[in-house]
Amino acid sequence: MKKIFLILLLSLFSSSVNAGLKEIGSSYVSQETKDKINIQFEENKSKKKNKKLILYFYTDGQGDHIWHWGSAKEITDKLHKKVFKNCNKQIKKYVKKEGECSLYVLDNKVVWDFIKVDEKQLVKKNTTNAVLKGRCYNPNDAIPVTLDSDKKLGRFFEDQPDVNDDYQVHIIYSLLKDSKDKEGDINGAIEKWIETSDKWILKTTKKANKKSNFKNGVAQNIKWDRRQDGKLDISFIRINKTNKELDKSKSGSCGNIFGRTILNAGFDNPKKIYLNFGDFSFKEGAYSGGFPIFSIFSTFNKSTALKKSHIGYAVLHEGLHAMGGIFPCAPNFSDFHTRTTNDLMDLTGAGGNGNPSLDPKNDDYWGHNNKGCPDMQDSVYFTPTSDTPFDPFEVTCLPKEKWKFTKHDYKNIVEEFEGEGCFYTRRDVTAPWKKELGIFKDAAF
Repeated sequence: MKKIFLILLLSLFSSSVNAGLKEIGSSYVSQETKDKINIQFEENKSKKKNKKLILYFYTDGQGDHIWHWGSAKEITDKLHKKVFKNCNKQIKKYVKKEGECSLYVLDNKVVWDFIKVDEKQLVKKNTTNAVLKGRCYNPNDAIPVTLDSDKKLGRFFEDQPDVNDDYQVHIIYSLLKDSKDKEGDINGAIEKWIETSDKWILKTTKKANKKSNFKNGVAQNIKWDRRQDGKLDISFIRINKTNKELDKSKSGSCGNIFGRTILNAGFDNPKKIYLNFGDFSFKEGAYSGGFPIFSIFSTFNKSTALKKSHIGYAVLHEGLHAMGGIFPCAPNFSDFHTRTTNDLMDLTGAGGNGNPSLDPKNDDYWGHNNKGCPDMQDSVYFTPTSDTPFDPFEVTCLPKEKWKFTKHDYKNIVEEFEGEGCFYTRRDVTAPWKKELGIFKDAAF
C-alpha cells in the first residue's frame, strides 16, 4: 500500500500533468502558495479594473514554484504565448529544471485543478527528497554570519557615508562560513585587483570610444564607491553557507546565496551596483544575477586562481550584465550575450581568452545607432558619463511609465524585458522601497 501511495504522489507532483500553452494545470498546491497567489490576484484586480487577468503556474512538487501574470483588455493568443514563454523562462533560470507552466488563472477565474494529498506524507516526502538531492536553497537563509574573529581594525560591515549622491559600484568582500579570512578588504589586495582592472577597462573603452567617436574617443571607467579619504569603500560579509553546502547545490550557488545575502543585509541602494568579490573557490570564475549584483571569485573549479590578465575582462563583462546588458533588442542577442565572436560579450565566453573588442561592429550594445535599444556606453555607472545617460535600475526594474531619470524611448524594451534582468524582482529578496517604487511584479522562486 505504501508503494502505491508513493507512486500516486509522484504522479500528482509531476509538473508535466496538463502542462502547456492554454492547458489547465492539475496538481497539489500548498495553502501557503495559494494564499500568496490570492493576495497578488486581489491586488492585480484592484489595480487593473478594466483588464482581464491570466496566470501561468509551475510546481515541481518539492517546494519550488514559478508563476507569471499577464493582463489585457482581451485575452488573445499573443498574450497567452507571452506569459507562457516568460513563465517557462523563469523555470529554467530559477529552478534549473526542464518543465512547462500551465494555466492557473484565466479571465479572472482560478481554473487550476487542485488535487488533495496527505499533508503529513507530503512533508515527509519533501524532506526526504531534499536530503537525497542535497538541496541547499532556503528562502530564509540569506542572513550573513559574523564570527568574533571577523571584527578587525579597518573592516566595515556597512556601506560608509558617500562622498556624493552619484551612481556608484560598491564592493563587497565576502567569505563563506568556513572560509579562511585572507583579509583582502583590509590588506590592500582588493585595491590592487581594481587598479589592474581599471587599466584594462580604460584601454578597452578608449579603443571602442575612438571608433564610435564618443566624446572624441575618451576612455571610460567604472564609477567606484569611495570613502571620504579617497579609498575604495569595501564592505565585509560572511555568507551563511559552507563549501560543502554549496557543492550540494545543483546550480552551485544555493539560489544565488551571494546576491540574496548582500541585498537582504541592507545593501540595497537603487543607485548602486554591488560587486561581490568572493575570496573562496566557486565553480565559476564570475557571473551576474542581473541588476544590481555581479560576482567574481578568487578561485574557481577548486584550483584555478583568478589571474591579473583576466580581472578587467571579468569586471567589465559581468558589470555590463549587472547593468542589464545586453538587451534582447540587440540584433545578435542570445541569452544576454552576443553571438559575435571575439566580442567581450561573446556567448561562448571565448572573449575572455584573448583581447576582445567592445561590440566590434557597433551594432549590439556599445556605440550603436539603434535608438530603440540601450547603449551600454550611456550607462550612468561609467565615467565620464554620457550626455544622454540611462539608469539601469529604471530600465531593468521599473515599468516605463515610472522612469524619471532615463529620457530615452527604448521602444518595446519593457515589453521584451519585463524585469527579467532585475534581481530585486525575486520574492526572496527584500528591499524596503520595492512596493513604493513599484518595481516589476515579483518573480516566483
